Amino acid sequence: MSGTTAITALVIGDKLYVANVGDSRAVLAVNEGGKVLAQDLSCDQTPFRKDECERVKLCGARVLSVDQVEGLKDPGIQSWGDEETDGNDPPRLWVQDGMYPGTAFTRSVGDSMAERIGVIADPEVSTVQLTSSHPFFVVASDGVFEFLSSQTVVDMVC
Repeated sequence: MSGTTAITALVIGDKLYVANVGDSRAVLAVNEGGKVLAQDLSCDQTPFRKDECERVKLCGARVLSVDQVEGLKDPGIQSWGDEETDGNDPPRLWVQDGMYPGTAFTRSVGDSMAERIGVIADPEVSTVQLTSSHPFFVVASDGVFEFLSSQTVVDMVC
């Protein structure tokens, strides 16, 4: 019944391939004139993304925060802001007539319950040509990126 998010990075020669399902993240460090900047190589697949939100709704998901499901906020107002401002009560996916599964991501691997309401395991894939201006990359779960920005993580590694 429960699944997991997954992210994979593969380096072949000077190419970096990243495949993402869920809200784990890959970040590339880019050296620009002596300053190391973070460049996201993946995009979190959550209901905060309009395209993902609409896709799961078309599959029958209710997209509501926990406060909305529990009646503390109006379920008719679907304005969550973004992950930075509304991360404490994010929009989640629910079946039409119940209070499950409550996932905060729109793609995962192995969640048979959530698959019924549009959660898929199709990864988004990105490719980058690595150069000498890319000193490193970081791959981590939402347990890191829920609390730290991509730039903060890159700064910590430097």
